[in-house]
Parts: sequence; C-alpha cells; structure tokens
Amino acid sequence: MQETALQKRITVLDQLGKTLGRLLQVPLSENESLAALIRTAEAENKWFTSDYILKALNYWSQQLTSNKLLDWITPYTLNPHQEKRILLIMAGNIPLVGFHDLLSVYLSGHHCLIKPSQKDSTLIRFMVEHIHHLDSASTQSLQIRLDPGADFDAVIATGSNNSGRYFDYYFKKYPHLIRKNRNSVALLLKDTNTHSLELLANDIFDYFGLGCRNVTQLLIERGFELKALTKVLSARSEILQHNKYANNVEYQRSLLLLNQAEFIDAETILMVEDETIHSPIGVLHYKWIEDRLEADKWAETYSEDIQCAVGPFNYGIPFGHSQQPTLDTYADQIDTLTFLSNL
Repeated sequence: MQETALQKRITVLDQLGKTLGRLLQVPLSENESLAALIRTAEAENKWFTSDYILKALNYWSQQLTSNKLLDWITPYTLNPHQEKRILLIMAGNIPLVGFHDLLSVYLSGHHCLIKPSQKDSTLIRFMVEHIHHLDSASTQSLQIRLDPGADFDAVIATGSNNSGRYFDYYFKKYPHLIRKNRNSVALLLKDTNTHSLELLANDIFDYFGLGCRNVTQLLIERGFELKALTKVLSARSEILQHNKYANNVEYQRSLLLLNQAEFIDAETILMVEDETIHSPIGVLHYKWIEDRLEADKWAETYSEDIQCAVGPFNYGIPFGHSQQPTLDTYADQIDTLTFLSNL
C-alpha cells in the first residue's frame, strides 16, 4: 500500500524523535556536535542552560513517536484541499517553545514560514534541518524566514500582551491565532504532603519560571503550614548558581525592602501575598482561600489569564507536570489543529 503524505510526515517525525533519543544517549562530554549546539544556544540566550536545553530535547524525543502522533491527530482532517502558507512568529522564552506550532503546521499539510525568536533560533533551526534531512520535500514547505514578507495566508503569533495587540492590528485581514501573556497557578490544600511540594517546586523553578506554564501564583487553603513550603523551596539552592536568576532575586528583595513590603524570604524565591497571577522572576505570589470550591471559582473567573492549573483543582494537572504537556494540550486552550484544518 502506498504511503500517504500524512503517513510519511508521521514517519519523518518518528524518525526525528529516534534521532534525538540516540543523540541524547551519548554523554555530553563525548558528544561534540550536541555540545556545540548547546554552546551556540546558550550564547544566544543566557537563560538557556545546558540542563534545560537537554530537558527540552528529551521532551520532544519522547513525544515524537508514531503512536503518540496518531493518537493526537486521529480526530482531525489533515488533508487540506488547498495548501496555505502559514506564518509562524515564535516566542523565545524557553527552549523550543515554538516547536509545537511548527509541528502542527507540518502535520496539517500546509506550508510553514517560520520567523524564530532571536532568543531561540539555534534550536529551531536544528529541528528544521533534521526534518529537511529526513524529508527532502519539506525544504520547500518548511522555511525559516527572518523577514516574513507578505506572501502568507494565515498567521500564528506568540508574544507579550503589547506585541499581541500589535499582531491583532497588523494581521487583522488574515486568519490569525494570536497568543499573549499567560501564567499558571497551583492549589495547596492544608493536607498537601511534602512529596507534592517537591514536585510543585519543579513547576515553579523549571526554566527559571520563564514559561507560561510555570506556576507564578499559589492559592493556599487556610490551615496549610507555609514553613513546609519554604523549606522545600529553599532546598533548591542550585538555582542561585545562575547569575541572571540570582540577580533577579536580589533585585526583587531590595525593591521589597525599600518599599517596606511584607514578604517571605525562601532564599531561592520571594513569596508575596498578592492576587496578581503574573509575578516577576524570582517572586512567587500567593493568596489564602477557604477551600477548594473557592479556588475553583477563582480559577474560573481568571481563566483567560491562566495557562494551566496545577494540583487538586476540578480540572487540575498533577504536581510536577506543568512542563510536560501532552501533544493535544494547546497554548491558551486554542486548538491549533482545528484552526489549521478550517483554513
């Protein structure tokens, strides 16, 4: 039986996942090609450490399997009657944050014009080059564009609230999917155990808290002992070895002291009682609540500002999983494949 175009793309991505897996099996000290890639990516973005680059590559090596891809795309119709040219404007806050959009467009059968962030172009180019190697036809349908030009039919763009407003205006005549700032919240009930708190620390600290899926706001049930949390957070002292993060913590500490604001110093992060979901790097906001019902109502009220809810919410994800989304988990809860299928 002749392989369909979609089946071929799935095979290519499965091969890419296997290639990443093999690459990551070789110790970094013996893998000069990977080490060189990491050095270049680190030079491009000082927030990209080797550990977090490897974490991102490992995540995609696990996601890019035929079974997972088929489970994801089976509900969709991904054979467009007319191929469109999709402009992707990517963010660069964490390694390969824009790859899910690239993956979605590639699988959809449309052409992908990629404008990577200047802060994450090395890793995106690395992935594109491997797809080109595995699928020679993709050299035409999957292209890096530093200057996007005007020959596109639809836009998927990710940025800040300010850039989002600009994107909304600039691309108003095109079908578009525009993503803006979001952050994530977690719920701590009074009986939350130490193991859950240790997993929560990953949701807070992974990628230095720069991702939209990082927890920046805690809803804490009255009766929870804060010392149990600060003990777990302060134990992550290795994060302070990163100068940019440590400088942010020190700056925020000085600012809070200067303003005579109340805060809890967990050494690795500063906890401030504040209802605002977004917090500066090095600061964790928290809010006391009476029970889970109040937490669920609060999360529903602010759902448009929340990327994911972690912990025992009605629709929460498990502690420690905020940076491990499945393929069918879409940023801002907007179904990218449905958007692409309806063009």
